[in-house]
Amino acid sequence: MLVIGGSTSALFAALHAAREGASTCLVEPTDWAGGQLTAGGVPAIDFAWREDAQGVDAKAAHKERCNNHYEFHDWLQAIGNPGDCTVSRHCFLPSSLLHGPIAKAVRRESNLRVFLNAVPVAVETETKGGKREISKVVAVQRFPKASGRFAGYERALSAAIDDWYSPRPSAFFHKRRVSFGPRDGRKMAVIEASEFGDILALSNARHLVGEDEFEGSTRQWRSGCGQSFTAVFNLSITNNGEAPNDRSWPAEDTPREHGFSFGAYDWSKVWQYRRLKGCGAPDIGQISAMNWKQGDANNGNDYAERPLFLPFDAARETVEQGQWRGGVDIEALAGAERRSRHFQSWFARQAPSAFRGLVHVDTESVGTRHGFYKFPYLRESRRSVGCGGFLICAWDLSFFPGPTGFAFADRVATTLYDYDIHALDGCGGKTEAADIYWRKHPKPFYLPLRAFSNDTIANLIVAGKCMAQSFLVNAATRLHPGEVVSGTAAGVIAAHCSRKAASMHQLIEGLDFKEVQTRVSRYQPLEWKIGNETFPQDGHKPATIGFGFSGPCGWNADWADSLGACHDRDFLYFPAPYAEIESLMGKIRRKSAAPPFFEKVSRGGGRFLKCPKKTGFEALSLKFAKISR
Repeated sequence: MLVIGGSTSALFAALHAAREGASTCLVEPTDWAGGQLTAGGVPAIDFAWREDAQGVDAKAAHKERCNNHYEFHDWLQAIGNPGDCTVSRHCFLPSSLLHGPIAKAVRRESNLRVFLNAVPVAVETETKGGKREISKVVAVQRFPKASGRFAGYERALSAAIDDWYSPRPSAFFHKRRVSFGPRDGRKMAVIEASEFGDILALSNARHLVGEDEFEGSTRQWRSGCGQSFTAVFNLSITNNGEAPNDRSWPAEDTPREHGFSFGAYDWSKVWQYRRLKGCGAPDIGQISAMNWKQGDANNGNDYAERPLFLPFDAARETVEQGQWRGGVDIEALAGAERRSRHFQSWFARQAPSAFRGLVHVDTESVGTRHGFYKFPYLRESRRSVGCGGFLICAWDLSFFPGPTGFAFADRVATTLYDYDIHALDGCGGKTEAADIYWRKHPKPFYLPLRAFSNDTIANLIVAGKCMAQSFLVNAATRLHPGEVVSGTAAGVIAAHCSRKAASMHQLIEGLDFKEVQTRVSRYQPLEWKIGNETFPQDGHKPATIGFGFSGPCGWNADWADSLGACHDRDFLYFPAPYAEIESLMGKIRRKSAAPPFFEKVSRGGGRFLKCPKKTGFEALSLKFAKISR
């Protein structure tokens, strides 16, 4: 088992694959496993917060242990909220989780080997039985030449990333190439849970990056539009002369203010928002994480000026030339770091007079000499297209009748959050027709086993931000609890494939998910407990026919107001009169090599035009484009 790491989901995938008996290797790009919990700089846990998500008290439901990953919930309860922050029930210095529960969990797993400071640089595939499988992954592991607590992290990522991926020794690192492949004639499973989606690109697996053409589309569209990202740093309030590990960035790095503001907050409230150490009012000795944006304006240190990821074709070109460096724009990385330096300078100058000159960049708590966390906080990655072209879509989260999203027969996790998009400048943060969903907040929802697959690589399992999901759904699954449960499911699935000597495709094609569900349920729930009821209820038994897993048709007035009258997993039903929709279908038919399927049906005394959701949304995108013109 090989887990490509860097994310919270990767850590939990590796732990649970090992717990399930698989010989597991974790390739971790930093020396702090845990992703946004540690190296990514967001040790402030994001739980669902709405008290009315389409009639469901999501905040109350997500507080319950029975609706969370059990072990992770217990970790957080033990840590508490030492930062007394306002954004979460749990804010803490990353070291408390890294050197506490994470270190203990890793030490307990004799089947797990962790390769720190390592990144994948090449992938080999072979075709077996008409399907491609990964046969070899090559990684570069680096070993700092310097010593001391900041060894290997003297330079910010924009200056160091080329060195991270280069196999050549440098002034900063010794290097070695590490090859991973199956041994003793066994099958290898690869879990892609990286922050950059390295394996998706390196293997030329079917995947998407950036915004979708329309909800449910599996065609690459706007790779230059996606989510902003942040170079997070910590600030501390210290006594004069008592901060040997704290410093401000050089003044020449901070000439501009970028229209920074506190929005509806003030300095003290921003300080307390993601405070990691301290309680009550701001005071000397406290530490706070700076990852700030409030409202629609980009008024903090979110970087929204250009996308992090290279355009789809440009990234592919770097792979073909043997020059893979994560498929990211180094200028964007440098821009994010620069913006955070500017924000730090501005924020320190706004401090109350009692703390003027005492607010410093805290290098000790982030483990770097340069002052940023070891990895930026990413809100998206490259996303897999699942087996049979499957994606989890917004209709699975928001529009299925009842108090939860669509209860997939192959569900392996539950999670909950809003569609949380931090848009890039000029992109608006909405895919075509996304406003249909924006008004309807996700209900407690489920993650299906198919979302952990890839359409073109049979032995590739995906987790976290790399799951087979739409751009909009990623915005609801990318938070800590979602990554924890998706990583756990991926690890259990991978170990199951190893025991059965089966690929992910064979697992799905055989509809063989009951044993996986039984094993996953030891670590996390597969049902939602809302009030005194459990969902899905016993009467809900979706059929399991092929990839469709079609559930019963449910009537929903909200759905009728927006798209159609009757909702199931795979089809849209447009109510009569539908002359305009028929006309748009005709346009799609004329330009399509494979004419789209649609038919006229009667339901509940009404007449409807039935079509697959993908075709229906393509028609709607044409309609909305016409309206916008």
